[in-house]
Amino acid sequence: MAYSSLEEQELNEIKSWWKENYKSLIAAVIIGAGGVFGWRFWQDYQMSKAQQMSAQYEQAVYSNVDATTKNTQIDAFVKEHSKTGYATLALLEKAKSAVQNQDFSQAEVALKDSMAQAPDEILSSIAGIRLAEIQLQQDKFDEVLSTLNLVKDATWESRKNVLTAKVQLAKGDKATAKQTLESVLKNGSALEQQEVKVLLNNL
Repeated sequence: MAYSSLEEQELNEIKSWWKENYKSLIAAVIIGAGGVFGWRFWQDYQMSKAQQMSAQYEQAVYSNVDATTKNTQIDAFVKEHSKTGYATLALLEKAKSAVQNQDFSQAEVALKDSMAQAPDEILSSIAGIRLAEIQLQQDKFDEVLSTLNLVKDATWESRKNVLTAKVQLAKGDKATAKQTLESVLKNGSALEQQEVKVLLNNL
């Protein structure tokens, strides 16, 4: 099982946005909390910290080592940089590698950790959608629905409906699944609409 093109595109956009806006987010917090007093010190400190975290992230995630060593590196990075966007992204990469190795149990654990580490609903929702996909792969239908309830970012509403409909189909509720899928035809992306048409044709 591979992640959808939409999920990969969203994750890449989040990575790019995070790298470009991390410093400005810190600046907004500092200015809002204490004006410009001491700003130059904080600016230098936070820039250095952000650069260091980015370099450590790249090393943990993209170093050319075996899977076991890489997972150990990612776990250490997450422990050091808990509750940050980088920690969330690192765990998403860990889950992706697990999926590629067909280790869905490990992927599920990594994605749950990723949701817990997420500093905002955007990253939490990305991890949640991927977790629901993994749970669906393992026929954990009730867990899929519970996970989808935790996905709050409206960007993923259509994807949530697709996954919900798949659970409904698996449980034999074709009528409700059809209604759920038809809602995606109105609001979903081109890729989602294409997937939905295939599912509807097979009802």
